[in-house]
Amino acid sequence: MIKKRIIFTFYYCDGFFVQSRNFDLQRVGNINWIKKNYNLKKISNFIDEVAIINLSSENSNDDFIKNLKQLAKSFLVPIMAGGRIKNFEDVKKYFNNGCDKIILNSNLYRNIDLIEKVSKSYGSQSIVASIDYKKSGKDSFIFINNGKKQINEKPSEYLKKILKMNIGEVLLRSIDKDGSGEGLDFNFLKYIPKKNNKNIILAGGSGNVSHIEEGLKNKNINAVCTGNLFNFISDELKNTRQNLLKKKFNLATWNSQEIEILKNKFK
Repeated sequence: MIKKRIIFTFYYCDGFFVQSRNFDLQRVGNINWIKKNYNLKKISNFIDEVAIINLSSENSNDDFIKNLKQLAKSFLVPIMAGGRIKNFEDVKKYFNNGCDKIILNSNLYRNIDLIEKVSKSYGSQSIVASIDYKKSGKDSFIFINNGKKQINEKPSEYLKKILKMNIGEVLLRSIDKDGSGEGLDFNFLKYIPKKNNKNIILAGGSGNVSHIEEGLKNKNINAVCTGNLFNFISDELKNTRQNLLKKKFNLATWNSQEIEILKNKFK
């Protein structure tokens, strides 16, 4: 049986890590702040993956790559990263600097050829298709460009196209719930075809252990993202994982020290 996962998300914008609320950004601190306030290797014991998303302006990829590389050295779990990926050269930079999977959003809509090229070079499991959506009345609409541009396509039709692509996972992120801490939005799951065989990651609104538990209980959800920098400076991640393991959730167990020993052994 496929293990369920907890994914911690960092948002980065123009030199600083930020908090996101409904896709509005609030500056928190730079890479030195992250290192000072986080024991990143310790955190690796309590999460399954890290997502690092670049929300920077047009010409800030080099700075993001430097930060990605630094964070990758500190974590002992897989890293997925995305944002500002325009072409295959950007993809190679991400993979060459610590990324294990890439997250594609706007390019899903604009550049199908890129997905095929990445899939052939790195494998379809290395691609996470990100879909940002927002509700209006009873309907939901899909947005690209960091939630700034709505696409003129029904969610059910768009998802059918995405799920047929050579990708490994789909990340569904609610703009309405983003950063709210009010709980996850499960309504969008109704657009997923019944015969879907891709992993589904749910993001937006996870503020405490009960929200993560509710998400991982759902048979259609393989992983839940949380990105609250302040709530997880303390032992919240540790408490969350221990609580879920006590309740017999299908999560992986490991010890970061053992992983580091093995990692050094095979260098």
